[in-house]
Amino acid sequence: MKVVSLFSGIGGLDLGLEQAGHEIVLQVENDPHCLQVLQRHFPGRELRRDIAELSDLPTEAQLLAAGFPCEDVSMMNPSRPGLRDGMRTALCSHIFRLLRRTRVPWVLLENVPGLLMWHLADDPPQEPAIACIVQELESLGYSWAHRVVSLSAFGLPQRRRRVFIVASLHGDPRDVLLSTESICKGQCIDMGKADLDPRPATECYECFMTPPHVTPKISVTCVDLAEKRFCPLTHEICTLTTSNGRRLCMVEDLGDGKGRAFRLEVEDAERLCGFPVGWTEPCFPLKVPGRPWMRAVDTHPSYIKRIELLGRAVSVPQARWIGQRLISPYEIKFSRECEGVKFSEPVPSHSSVATENHENDTTLHAWPSAAWNIISCPENIKLSTDNAPGGSLWRGRRGLPRMTEAPEICSFTPLGEFLLSASRREIDPDALSGFISRAVEHGINLAPFVRHAFGIRVPLAPNTKQKKYPKPKICAEQNQVQHAGNVVWIPTKVSKTKCFWPGIALHLDEDRDVIPTNAIEKIKPGQTSDSHRMVIYFAEESYEWKSKDGILPFREYFDELEKQPLLASRAKYRKAVEMAVEWQVNQDGALENLYDVRVRQLHAQEAEKLRRKIGNLGEIPHMTCGVCIVCQSKKQESQIVPYSERHIPRASTRQMKCSPLKGVRPGQNCPQLKVLSAAKKGSIGAQLALLREKAVGWRIEIYWHADKKFYPATITAFDNQNYLHRVEHDDGDIEPAVKLWELRINLQVQDEGKEALQNNVSQATITECKRTAGRKRFWPFGSK
Repeated sequence: MKVVSLFSGIGGLDLGLEQAGHEIVLQVENDPHCLQVLQRHFPGRELRRDIAELSDLPTEAQLLAAGFPCEDVSMMNPSRPGLRDGMRTALCSHIFRLLRRTRVPWVLLENVPGLLMWHLADDPPQEPAIACIVQELESLGYSWAHRVVSLSAFGLPQRRRRVFIVASLHGDPRDVLLSTESICKGQCIDMGKADLDPRPATECYECFMTPPHVTPKISVTCVDLAEKRFCPLTHEICTLTTSNGRRLCMVEDLGDGKGRAFRLEVEDAERLCGFPVGWTEPCFPLKVPGRPWMRAVDTHPSYIKRIELLGRAVSVPQARWIGQRLISPYEIKFSRECEGVKFSEPVPSHSSVATENHENDTTLHAWPSAAWNIISCPENIKLSTDNAPGGSLWRGRRGLPRMTEAPEICSFTPLGEFLLSASRREIDPDALSGFISRAVEHGINLAPFVRHAFGIRVPLAPNTKQKKYPKPKICAEQNQVQHAGNVVWIPTKVSKTKCFWPGIALHLDEDRDVIPTNAIEKIKPGQTSDSHRMVIYFAEESYEWKSKDGILPFREYFDELEKQPLLASRAKYRKAVEMAVEWQVNQDGALENLYDVRVRQLHAQEAEKLRRKIGNLGEIPHMTCGVCIVCQSKKQESQIVPYSERHIPRASTRQMKCSPLKGVRPGQNCPQLKVLSAAKKGSIGAQLALLREKAVGWRIEIYWHADKKFYPATITAFDNQNYLHRVEHDDGDIEPAVKLWELRINLQVQDEGKEALQNNVSQATITECKRTAGRKRFWPFGSK
């Protein structure tokens, strides 16, 4: 076929199609570094530099191939603006603009798996970009099929999954993309072993990664020195991107716990993507008009640019396989049509995605990794610039929930045996030192040979000031004595955020008889009994010497610090608070403490009733309310102002949208999103806010920080437009607009009073409190 290549890059898709027997007649690319690569390896081809200036496709074109930009939909991009707010991936609109003028018989598109995923961080959530793409293809009369194909299936040690979309006007794209898949049951050994080949037989990727494992002669692990989301990979590298190639570190296992670290060389990176060695060499430096081009010395800028171009390139083996299928598109027929699951809506709703198993379910709960739609009469579809999404073309969409990502069975080469570069250079010391400090701080468990290669001579442990001890065992005799120290709130950091943790503060002189000798030896110069206290963290089994400045009394600040937003939902923190309360009760032995514990128990019971009324918070989808003024404003903003009948829209012109409602700030989100997040963390106010108008009539207690006291009040009304409640205090004050999820709130309980409570407390408990008072103190973590 004669191929038109859009967004050509460094020619990965073009090279694979040429190796399969196709002919490239036109290439379009605007990056100057990529242009130099294309000019070197594809001489004589027509090369355009701006797709926006391309008005028509060549009449002889039979296949349009495009690997359009992926930055706005990639899962590696934290913001993921998508087609709605992004500027790069939205350039795919030029593809459909050109197809409206010249409908070529076949279309091939490539992008990242993020194309199939919802943008849940947006408000309202944005549909997957694939929905817009297939809708455009359907409106042009194209039947389409898409599938996720893994590069590892072709034997290369790189985790690189890509979505390929094949569309056709008159053919069946399923025969090209979905008709072949490999399910290996050990036959890879026989296929990879020739009769006279002295080399041992090799396994495919699936068999190699399935136990029992066969350890290769050379074992290499890939470590991304700046990535926190993925662990080190053995025998393969992670997906090569535009930013991570320069920070990938290869660690070879030398045996006996020893290792050697080196960087990923450009030559190996080119081979990992299926390119010949030296393919990206012409990209740097840029040519200067009037001067001959000179080969760059292996400088750092050249290395970074070449790795960056490889990160956004289409891998050659994947393109070559699809090119081979397009040579004979009708040779193998698709045979799994009966397994297709019909779309019940144009885009499977993200709200239906659940954690349970859907193997026997006939409903799609997300956009599938393999799907198709066959248009029966494409010649009857009227082309227009206004593609109504409510049409009936989507009803032919089918999904294939279980489709392997390996179309062929190929011998897999582990990373250690694949790397051939003789010059193995050391990794950047700055990047390595940053990774080591983070690994030590967070206690990342690394293999012994990786620790040796990075210069870490001892096993990693959390780099905190707290010294860890085994869990204490307190004997029955110690439970009968008074507890030592003062219960306090200790200032500390959790996840790099300042907070307070319950614990005990011991005085160096007054409590010396209970402080272990090894703890006293840890005192640093300048730390005295007047300036420092030995603090013991509840539920952490650890201690440290800390300045007494900032340490707060436990009882006085209990109401303010008990439910800190960062810690309230953590089981270990709740356990520490319970231990601190019990310690305080045992220290004082007073009836007031028993009364406080009883009130807290009543508050917990009321909170449990509220949670039962709301239901399981984990099952509530993270969605907007759709009723408040913010949701109404976003709905209005999404409406497009129609063009007049005399207006002829240009391809690059964006249609105008309605302006937001008055009082809504740009970028403002629905309040229910904050309410749901706070409610799932245990906030009583947020859980009451979820009840909306059903919260009217509830009796609550609101905490005032200035007075450090709770005041009783009643919820009397709900503002549906602004998601606010009206609260009337018992002293007569009225707050007309309150955000309950931002307040410290308790559900009001009936005050039994200390005298009534005393009647319910057993005499044995009171006697025990009086009997234990005055006894000797003891070390809380066993004998010293």
